[in-house]
Formats: sequence, structure tokens, C-alpha cells
Amino acid sequence: MKHTSKLEALKIFLTIYGIVSILLFGTLFLLTSIDAPIMQEGGALRFLRWDILSKHVELMIEIVYLVWGIFMLIAARKPLSNLSFINFTLWANLAHGILMIPQAMMTGMMYKMYTDIAYCLFLSIGLWIWTPRGEEVIEQKAA
Repeated sequence: MKHTSKLEALKIFLTIYGIVSILLFGTLFLLTSIDAPIMQEGGALRFLRWDILSKHVELMIEIVYLVWGIFMLIAARKPLSNLSFINFTLWANLAHGILMIPQAMMTGMMYKMYTDIAYCLFLSIGLWIWTPRGEEVIEQKAA
């Protein structure tokens, strides 16, 4: 893959993931804020929660991921200027996703492999594939 097309793919990936993150975590933040029944025990979206945490803890987690989505959109504009953020996002989500695998197994929540864990690992893999490294970065900055 040409370095330019790889960089364009990274921009698209960050844009899509940023939009999805803003929509997903913005919605979760709103639903948690209003104690929506759909998120409670027996509700259709209850599977999106691990355990019922203190409301303030859930809101803090959701707002962090919402802001993360906004910063993905910012990074998508100039990925080479935001490599620290992109690398942090890659490694933090890889570690988070790997940590959640045994947690899902221990709690009997194997469906989390298709929700939270998939979200983190897919993000990490996409960033690993499309983030320029070494000579690619030098060539892109020179172009």
C-alpha cells in the first residue's frame, strides 16, 4: 500500500471511529443521565453495561470516551501531528480490550467479546494497520 493511501485510510478510520464513538457514548451518557429504563435490569440495552456502577462512575467513563471520540476527529485532520494521541489510543485500547477478555470469562459475559472488547480491539488493530511508523512518517512529513 502506498504511504499516501495508508495515511488517507487512517484519516477515514479515525473519522468513522470518532463519529461512532461520539454517537455511542453521547447516547449512553444521555441514557445514564436520565436513568433510562432501557439501560436498567430487563431493559433492551442492559447488555451495554458490565455491572451497575455508581451513576457518577458510569457518567465519568462515558464522558471520557465521548471526549476521546472528539479527539479522534481532530486527529483525523492531521494524523502526523497527532501521532502521540494515536499511539496512546492504540495501546490503551489494546490493553483495555485484553484486560476485559478474562473479566468477561470470569463474569459469564461472553457477549462482551462482541461489544466492549470488539470496540477496543478493532480500534487497536485498525490503528496498528494504518498508522505510519519510522520511514513512513519521515516520507510523509517531507511530502
